[in-house]
Amino acid sequence: MRHLWLWAGVLFLAASAFAQTLTVTGSTGWGAAVNENGTPGLFRYDVRKVIHHATQREVLQGTFHFATGNREGRTEVTITLVRVAAYAQRTTDQGLVAEFRGPAMLSVSSPRGGKRILGELMVLVKDNRPPNVQEGTADAIALRFISRDTDKPFVFRGHLVRGDIVIFERHVAR
Repeated sequence: MRHLWLWAGVLFLAASAFAQTLTVTGSTGWGAAVNENGTPGLFRYDVRKVIHHATQREVLQGTFHFATGNREGRTEVTITLVRVAAYAQRTTDQGLVAEFRGPAMLSVSSPRGGKRILGELMVLVKDNRPPNVQEGTADAIALRFISRDTDKPFVFRGHLVRGDIVIFERHVAR
């Protein structure tokens, strides 16, 4: 009978320990990427999804900021994520890939003035190699901003020439 109670206690402790664990998946990055036209884009972000195993509740949080410009037209475009609405990540043959999206604000400023547009931002990042390795394909970022207020989406795709993208998963006991 003692053994039965002992095993019941061990199972209870194991179940309560699992119930108090969190899984944190996310991606963080900073740097400069260059698109196929040679235009640089500067970015900084930190996005994560926290899963509370006890309640199976998911919490999304994060920031994203991107800036690029056009020297000839002296135009600057910045995009700031307002709120993370979705996050997912996966492993591919080329490396780790993360996608996130949410409402965002695109700002355009030029000598003729400026405007701000509210829309939806979708970002895809690839963590292809560690930051201290120079061989292989560089990390990459692609973003697409769409809005009902514009006819044409803003799209940027490029490989990093400076900085790093990290995609991670952590299990934390509370």
